[in-house]
Amino acid sequence: MVQLLVNQCFFHGIRHIVLSPGSRNAPLIITFANHPGFTCYSIIDERSAGFYALGIARQLNEPVVVVCTSGTAVLNLAPALAEAYYQNIQVVAITADRPPELIEQEDGQTIRQREIFRNYIKRSITLPADETLEAAEKAKGDIEQFFRWNIFFNTRPLHINVPIREPLYGTSQLAVDSRTFEFPKEKLVLNAKINKELLSEWNSASKILILCGVNLPNPKLNQTIEELSIQKNIPVLATCISNLDGEYIIGNIDKTVNSIPVGQLEAFAPDLLITLGGPVVSKKLKQFIRNAKPNHHWDIDEINDTINTYGCLTRKLYCKTEWILAYLTKKAEPKTSEFKNRWQGQSIRNHELHKNFLQSVSWSDLDVYHTFLEQITLPIDLHLGNSSPVRYIEFFGKHPLVNYYTNRGTSGIDGSSSTAAGAAVASGNLTVLVTGDVSFVYDSNALWNKHLPKNLRILVINNEGGNIFRLIPGPEDSGLLPYFETSHNASIRKICEAFGVNYLKANSKESLIASLGPFFDLKSKTTVLEVFTSGIESATVFKEYLKNI
Repeated sequence: MVQLLVNQCFFHGIRHIVLSPGSRNAPLIITFANHPGFTCYSIIDERSAGFYALGIARQLNEPVVVVCTSGTAVLNLAPALAEAYYQNIQVVAITADRPPELIEQEDGQTIRQREIFRNYIKRSITLPADETLEAAEKAKGDIEQFFRWNIFFNTRPLHINVPIREPLYGTSQLAVDSRTFEFPKEKLVLNAKINKELLSEWNSASKILILCGVNLPNPKLNQTIEELSIQKNIPVLATCISNLDGEYIIGNIDKTVNSIPVGQLEAFAPDLLITLGGPVVSKKLKQFIRNAKPNHHWDIDEINDTINTYGCLTRKLYCKTEWILAYLTKKAEPKTSEFKNRWQGQSIRNHELHKNFLQSVSWSDLDVYHTFLEQITLPIDLHLGNSSPVRYIEFFGKHPLVNYYTNRGTSGIDGSSSTAAGAAVASGNLTVLVTGDVSFVYDSNALWNKHLPKNLRILVINNEGGNIFRLIPGPEDSGLLPYFETSHNASIRKICEAFGVNYLKANSKESLIASLGPFFDLKSKTTVLEVFTSGIESATVFKEYLKNI
């Protein structure tokens, strides 16, 4: 059964396998590792392994398998699978299991694993434990159908549960099947009736706004949306993590929306909102759109889910984003430049305030981001931890040399380092993670990894624990800030020493600039740069910044 599954993985285009050690999954480890068509990685911690697989899958835009043993090891894959589910990333969890006669019989490392991830996967299958010819024939058909329907028709996680009887370590000759399945080319097109309706709604709207959330780097999409904006006079708001930029694309959403005077909000509100990509970070923007209540809201997506973030969705357009934008560029009527100029004027004025504030900013988290971005002189893949990092980085707009990545599916702090490590090994690009001290310590087992790539860099902003709770309203006024802020005594230097990675530190603007040289050095190995700031001062500067812009 294991050999059948392994050959089917190869047949359906899977090439990367993340393996966590164990006994019950020994047949899976032996068979995958002995197959010449796979690149295998051994990651001890299953939670880290799940996020490592997610990082590879997102970077390569292809399914990646993660394999673990039975029992609670399986549960440790759940955070990564949940994140992958909400990011539409295809991680295939293959979990070894006890045979059915041992379930609920007080056997070691045994829990109920069938459908264990039901809320965070697209499909699950449990293979038979019997190795009869009849069982194998049925399993082959089930696996083939499972892969063909789910590898091609969806981009969300899958689960294959594999009950295995002893003996576990006897090896047999793997009959390698080198065939591969040719997937048909998918065509997502809109019919003529819908196209006509779209043009009618477009032409009747006087104020059209395009809003871009999380997207992987896509030069073709970037070009298409720029052409539409220029030719049709449409303002485009794009978060940094949309990986879209251009002369007429407004990339500093958060501070632009924050700076609109209350009395002028109506003038900036769209009649037609067009959204594409994943979520946006800015709560202020979400509140603005929800209050604006556009007459029409189109959401363009290649994932056929109806998500109504702003409470005004009128059309879900299930198609290639570039196609519908190119169609509008060709067929839709242009608008007057007044609405576009209003948004761009606000962005320009706001950016000047931003630059003026940074000229005299004191040493704080904000100054760390400013200094770090100014020192980037070569292309990097920038991964952002959740909580503070992904919020701070949006104030600066997209850097032209940077591709942005972040785990905004569930927005947890639990796997940022492991995800970045997987992405780095898959891409080969200089990969930098900017994260907080709590998040880094939480996922420090990401460094417990013999496949840790030399092109990985981690910048840890140590502001004495969970500074996000000084930035958002509520925790600081509760009188219980120590319970939110999660201060700790962990030594990041000693964590780096334990795992044998380079360690650098900085506690001022001058020492940060001096440290970024060796930090960015392509000849170096995995490096962690710990930057010390004051949580109290950083929170004060953050609030002053918002007032000034």
